[in-house]
Formats: sequence, structure tokens, C-alpha cells
Amino acid sequence: MKHIKKILVIALAALMVLTVFTACSASPEKKLLGSWRDSTGMTGYEFKEDGKCVVTFADVKVPILNVNFNGAVDGVYTVSKREDGLYYVTITYTIYAKSVSKDYMFTVEESALTLTDTTDNSVTVLMAYTAPADSTVATSDGATVTA
Repeated sequence: MKHIKKILVIALAALMVLTVFTACSASPEKKLLGSWRDSTGMTGYEFKEDGKCVVTFADVKVPILNVNFNGAVDGVYTVSKREDGLYYVTITYTIYAKSVSKDYMFTVEESALTLTDTTDNSVTVLMAYTAPADSTVATSDGATVTA
């Protein structure tokens, strides 16, 4: 009988520890927060807690206007869990008066953010990024943006 009680106590303690660790894991929405960059460090996203974001580009072609853009733009984002049980982020920003809205399915594993474009299924993997304190990015019009 003492042996069964001992096993029961150990099992309950293990269950409590497991519950604590799973309850403390960050939600996908929280894991998205922060700065993410591609392997070159020049293109990426910074997601802020208030639903705002900064999108950084290096030589991207702006649709319809057919001009290249280098620099950072402010935007907004929303996160949703859809019927398929997966998480999606919709990012909206404006470049040269052209409003752009991109929709991605996303996962965050360790320090990698994987974005899958819902229109063409292209996959982009970004890494967690911390900018140097005094880093700047030059834009196509000669201005600089502090990262």
C-alpha cells in the first residue's frame, strides 16, 4: 500500500510540474513579437505588442508602380487562429501611397519565424534579430532610417 501511495505522489508531482511548464509557454501571438530578419539581415519585420509593425526592405519592387524601394515603413498587423487550427498574420503597410496587405500562415520555433504566403505558398524563414544600437539603413532617396 505504501508503494502505491509513493507512486501516486510521484505521478501527481510530475503532473503538476508538467502543468506549470505548459501553462507558462508563450502563445503564438507573443512568440511573434520582436524583430525578425532574413539571412542577409536587410529584409524583415518588427512586431510590436500594440499591433503595429515596421517592415524593412532591401530593393523590393513595388507592385503596380514598378519602382524599387529600400528602407523601412510603418504598418499594422493582426493575428488570428483560423478554422484549420493554424495561426495567421495579416500585415498591412503603405509604400509610395500604395497600400499593401499580405497574409501569412506562421510558426515560431526556437528563434526562427516561418511565414507561408497564403496567395502563392512561398515560404520565408526569418531569424530573431537585435539591431546594433546605432545602426542605420539608407533609403533609395538618400535618407537614413535608424533601425
